[in-house]
Amino acid sequence: YRLMQLQSEGDRQLEKIATQMKIDVELVGVESGLTVQRIQDETKLETEKLREQSVADSNVEVAKAKAEVDVIYADGHLESAKNIAKAEKVAFEAEGISAPLNRKQNDHITFIHKLRAQQALAENDKVVITGTGGGNLANALLQADAALKESYSQQYTVDDHKSREAILTELAIASGKGDVRILVGSCAKSAVDKSV
Repeated sequence: YRLMQLQSEGDRQLEKIATQMKIDVELVGVESGLTVQRIQDETKLETEKLREQSVADSNVEVAKAKAEVDVIYADGHLESAKNIAKAEKVAFEAEGISAPLNRKQNDHITFIHKLRAQQALAENDKVVITGTGGGNLANALLQADAALKESYSQQYTVDDHKSREAILTELAIASGKGDVRILVGSCAKSAVDKSV
């Protein structure tokens, strides 16, 4: 009986050990599962923190870069505006310097055109120019020219034109209106060409 009792006690002990072992294994399994879950949760949390921190840091860096670009762009725009202002100032100064010279050149060109127009009128036998005073002086000069024309032959030489011009000029000066300019035929053309 003692043996049975010992055996029964041994079986109980074995069953108790097996149950305790099963409980311990399950506890270890549960604890290790919880530990794994905790580690996974902590890892996920840490990963999320790192991701949010990196997004925040990258947003800060992008904002800084944009601010730097805006500053560089503003500086470039300012320099461009300064350079444009300097260029316009130089252009205005150059125009101010060249304006009197351009005026003189235009006056000279206008004078040359007037001389050429006078030359064209002087070469036209059908045109009579009497000047601003007109009246008696113009009539006297026209009569003298007509008389001189008839007294010379129909084919004038250069010397004949110079003689007519000299006589008409003396008549104009003698009348007190010496500011009259008389050009006859080819003499008028040569006078205009020399002034150009």
